[in-house]
Amino acid sequence: MSGLRGTLMVIGASDTGKSTLARYLFQELCRAGLRVAYLDGDVGQSTLGLPATMALALSSGPGDERFNPHGPRVTYFVGSTTPRGHMLPVVVGAYRLQQKALALGAEVVVVDTTGLVDPAEGGRALKQWKIELLAPSMVIGLQRGRELESTLWPLRREARIARRRALLADYFRSARSCGVSLRQMAVYELDRLASGALVAFQDVEGFALGLGVVEEADRLEKTMIVRTPLPGLEGVASLRFGAARWDMADQREL
Repeated sequence: MSGLRGTLMVIGASDTGKSTLARYLFQELCRAGLRVAYLDGDVGQSTLGLPATMALALSSGPGDERFNPHGPRVTYFVGSTTPRGHMLPVVVGAYRLQQKALALGAEVVVVDTTGLVDPAEGGRALKQWKIELLAPSMVIGLQRGRELESTLWPLRREARIARRRALLADYFRSARSCGVSLRQMAVYELDRLASGALVAFQDVEGFALGLGVVEEADRLEKTMIVRTPLPGLEGVASLRFGAARWDMADQREL
């Protein structure tokens, strides 16, 4: 819990336990010694503030888990007890309160949201744009069935892409460039040879010893320059090119 930072957003329909979970997260993070802010974004069933408003409250200091929080408090007036027809002020208010929390020194901002999730009533769009604007480090969805899937699925995909990117970037952090002759070993999937292509260096049994990324390739001379963290090519019996391509400059998958 102490490793969490940034904005944590809890989403779900009404009466799914959003506020209970958000309060639990707030208190546990406070117990972990962090300065935590609680952003109550539910204009209809406010935990902290008055109806028709969104409220922000900070713990008085690290370790103070009392709820309601005893630190600084800020209120943003939306003017309605429902986000329907008032989505712009809800999104703007959430952003302004988040930024205020950070300016006041919050290390973590726990955001409790409205229970509007029905796509036909604008619930999905509201959640998506709020996520886009607040850029939370974590989104926690509570659902009875699959009512949040259209909102959560893209986030899961983005998380998987980000994890793959981080793993590859970390793997190639100590990579160096080396020349490789394709005449000296067996080569599989040669048609995939191109700048940026991911290539596996394999042993005599066909198991991968390490990976590389093609920087330059000369098909006529059957040579290439590969960036790889492998210290040398001893034990490499074959190469296999993959379908994936990696941009070493931007550290991202193409």
